[in-house]
Amino acid sequence: MNKGQPRNLLFFLSPRFVDFDTYLPIAMELAAARPEWRIRFVIFHTQNYQAILANHTMMAGLGRCGSIHYLGSGYSKGIMRLWRRLCGFALIAGWILRHARSVLFLSRPFSRSPYSLFFALSRLRGGHGHLLWKHRSPDEILHLVFQTREPPKPIKVSLFSRLLGCDLDTLIHFHDRQEELGQVSAFGRIHDAPRLRIGLPQYFRSWRKFIDDQIEVERERLAREGVPRDSEIYTVFAAKTGSGANIGVPGASERSFRTVLTALCRLRPDATVLIRAHPQAMDDVHIKEAIEAAGSDHVRLTFAHPEVLAGLSRRCIATNQTNILFAGYAGRFMDCGEYPEFHFRKSGEVSLAHGYGPLYINPLAEDFDSRFARALEDDFLFDAPELTGKMDVLNHNNPPRFEALLELLDGGCPPRASLPEAQNNWGQDSAGERN
Repeated sequence: MNKGQPRNLLFFLSPRFVDFDTYLPIAMELAAARPEWRIRFVIFHTQNYQAILANHTMMAGLGRCGSIHYLGSGYSKGIMRLWRRLCGFALIAGWILRHARSVLFLSRPFSRSPYSLFFALSRLRGGHGHLLWKHRSPDEILHLVFQTREPPKPIKVSLFSRLLGCDLDTLIHFHDRQEELGQVSAFGRIHDAPRLRIGLPQYFRSWRKFIDDQIEVERERLAREGVPRDSEIYTVFAAKTGSGANIGVPGASERSFRTVLTALCRLRPDATVLIRAHPQAMDDVHIKEAIEAAGSDHVRLTFAHPEVLAGLSRRCIATNQTNILFAGYAGRFMDCGEYPEFHFRKSGEVSLAHGYGPLYINPLAEDFDSRFARALEDDFLFDAPELTGKMDVLNHNNPPRFEALLELLDGGCPPRASLPEAQNNWGQDSAGERN
């Protein structure tokens, strides 16, 4: 095919910020390889859209690859709400129908309206729809969550989905420790879909250069705000209120955040402490109250990307079981979140992400203060092989495979008639890439 032919790529974003965080590096690499393609991010959720606009790092990345379109109904009601929804759906349908071979990306199968309709329209114009998994975390995080929470129940398959006979063309994921993606089968039929593994997107070339640039941009931003360039910086990640319920420990994230922030400000009174709140927690009362209780003039909120903050900070500290702990970002990470007892009985007193980088300090331990102080001081604690062993293996076995994704988009999908062979070819690295 003519690689210079314009293409229409639509990334549909859920109410969760994680979609955009995962998809943006992929979109930037696609834009670098195929600058003639038009890349759009589509979002319907008001709060998530506002969080994206507030994140200067992500908006800078968006400027390098595409555009974002808010097509939600906002706070309108009744006829006006219905009208805005219809206008949004009509606009998306127009984008798909005006461009041959449109490509749709969604974090779930295209099994319910309006996504099943968009999938059908794309198919009608020779295009495709791919499930692009939004989490980069390994299966371990599912093991914890689904011990305290029921898996989602299957939903009714839409009419369009039944007529098409499938809910997606390819399931795209990131590494070989995501073998339990069957959890998403509750939202559609994925058991017979070919799989493509592309490696962790934060290692794509365009994203790596972008993050290096943004570390300097953020350092200059802090300097303009009065933070000396040689200032010692620490970042604390704050979860949204009620996050502890996800693991069966109500109030855990709030308690851990206050404990960590108080101790950090006491032990490092002259350091700059950056608070990176969950995108849905930017106005949470427990964060504001903990900052006030810490009583430091050196604490400030930030919207910078976690990977940028890792490059700036002496330590990055999580106070709940966040996906950031599994990301493998370059930096020294500490997990100071509470855990249910069954986690300690099964794994010992270690982070859920043990082996992916973070050092665990139990915030409820009697000797928390001394252990926390030592972790702030001693860099060698983070050099222990057992802290990074799993991440090292994951990176070795799952190198970036952007070319495989580009081949999929350039050439279309593996034929469903040859499904078993397609699964083997698209879901696994070649012998040369493994070695």
